Amino acid sequence: MILNISNQTLENQNAFWTAKEIAQQPATWLETANIIADSDVKSFVSPLIARAKKGELRIIFTGAGTSAFIGEVVAPVLSEKLGCVVEAIASTDLVSSPYQYLFEDKPTLLVSFARSGNSPESIGAVDRVNDIVKEAYHLAITNNVKGSLFAKCSDNPTAYPLALPDSTHDQGFAMTSSASNMMLAALLTFAPEAFNQQWVEQFAKVTEQLLNDDAKKIQELAHLPVKRIVYLGSGHFQGLARETSLKLLELTAGERLGFFESAMGFRHGPKSLVQNETLIFVFLSQNTYTAKYDRDLYNELVKDKKANQVLLLGDECGQFKAEIYKLDDAARIFPFLVIGQLYSFYSSLHLGYTTDNPCPTGEVNRVVQGVTLYSYK
Repeated sequence: MILNISNQTLENQNAFWTAKEIAQQPATWLETANIIADSDVKSFVSPLIARAKKGELRIIFTGAGTSAFIGEVVAPVLSEKLGCVVEAIASTDLVSSPYQYLFEDKPTLLVSFARSGNSPESIGAVDRVNDIVKEAYHLAITNNVKGSLFAKCSDNPTAYPLALPDSTHDQGFAMTSSASNMMLAALLTFAPEAFNQQWVEQFAKVTEQLLNDDAKKIQELAHLPVKRIVYLGSGHFQGLARETSLKLLELTAGERLGFFESAMGFRHGPKSLVQNETLIFVFLSQNTYTAKYDRDLYNELVKDKKANQVLLLGDECGQFKAEIYKLDDAARIFPFLVIGQLYSFYSSLHLGYTTDNPCPTGEVNRVVQGVTLYSYK
């Protein structure tokens, strides 16, 4: 039994890999922390970070789909910790419109996130940076040591390929443990003074508690008669809201519509989508200033009485037993992410989808297909 679902049911609905990869995350986070501690990746990035702090170099996080949203989550956190701008630009944008994002005379470190490293955009983004930027550096954070991206960066003296545990090279359609481990690797690599082994152990323990004590509650939420699910978060939690909304779309083949927005931005039009078939998750910041805005919106949505249910995640008096409220804002990323994954997983099963491959007819694939890369001059 995994995530309170029998192995037989998981096999019948082709859901074993997704369940396994969600459940294994706390253990894999500790593995990733050990890999970062034992590698010399910090020696590669440290002088580049020093230049970025002086305004002499750009740091860009890139990827496609979930891998792009990893950058949207961790870039604001690292900007705060490093005291310099860390950018998140999707590889799909770098490939299709490189002239709007890349500059010949701006030294650049491109940090590429990729589960398999075999998507065309993974290679295309590296090539476009090399085509345009005179002084280019690359850090590939990937879950696949055998992927094309890892190989490409292995052959480049100004690049560093970082492979995470093999178990995080998710076999399921949707990225789960692959995504969370790449997020963690970036935080540990770029801000080791702020994030250490003890910090990882703390949120891993809380997430284990979530998986043991709160999965049933999340399963019950997935059985509610709702069609629209909204994830709201301030700062880096907006990127997390985007990722969790995508996870729902992917695993339910779009039957349940996932939306995301910032807590303050939701009032400016998107709030119009709320009706009685809407479930809303609000990611609460631990920062006392930002939390005021999160709570104001939560209280407003409850008072409106239009949504089926509104949940404030991370509150000490919240609906879940896991002690997320004890975690700082960077650590909250991980249990919040797992809540979104669990809700999507249980929704997929409830609606009858084959969760490991919710689109078996092939319009959407685990590794993107149908992309033509064009030469750039």
